[in-house]
Amino acid sequence: MPRYASPEEPLPLSAERATVVFGANPLRGAIIRLLALNSEGMTSGAIQRELNTTYQTVLRHLQELESAGTVTADAGEQRQGQRVIYVLDTDALQSALFGYGEYLFGK
Repeated sequence: MPRYASPEEPLPLSAERATVVFGANPLRGAIIRLLALNSEGMTSGAIQRELNTTYQTVLRHLQELESAGTVTADAGEQRQGQRVIYVLDTDALQSALFGYGEYLFGK
């Protein structure tokens, strides 16, 4: 079983239970929550500082979330040396949650 980096702040009991039930990564959840609370978006460095974890870990999660379509970035393909702002696509996230719920309940 992989070891996950965890946010420093403890999760509420309901969220902690959900991470166990669904095998979710608590740090990825913290990144999504942080972006949800900052609708104007954040840089990967700001997220890293806020969650007090490694930059590479945050960047990997952001890239995977962007690839899945739940996070957008304002930089396009040319990112080297740029300040990239990541924004949560709440509609895409809600759609993913709904789709997973439909699957779990056999619909």
